[in-house]
Amino acid sequence: MNVNIMAIEGTWDLGYVLDWHVAHSEFLGHNQSGRSEYDTVRTEIGEALFQLKYRSDLTKIFPLASTLVDSLKPFFPSVSFVVPMPPSKSRTMQPLSSLAIPDARHF
Repeated sequence: MNVNIMAIEGTWDLGYVLDWHVAHSEFLGHNQSGRSEYDTVRTEIGEALFQLKYRSDLTKIFPLASTLVDSLKPFFPSVSFVVPMPPSKSRTMQPLSSLAIPDARHF
């Protein structure tokens, strides 16, 4: 997967992201129900995360986990595990936990 590693600021000591989630989003207007509609183009990482998180596409776990390890290992050569952040929303399958602790049955 294509990455664009960026350091991020926050209430943590050090953080990185693999890329933006959205490359471009254009407001199209409102649908018949009055809801906003957008034409959204996601980055490769963003699309994979979207499919995993909102479409429960478990086939995205291995490519994302592999990309995470391959891309960030040079920044953290001595890291041997990832601790996921607590989820903000209850889901049957927690995407971040799936990436931090991949289950070989999904590969």
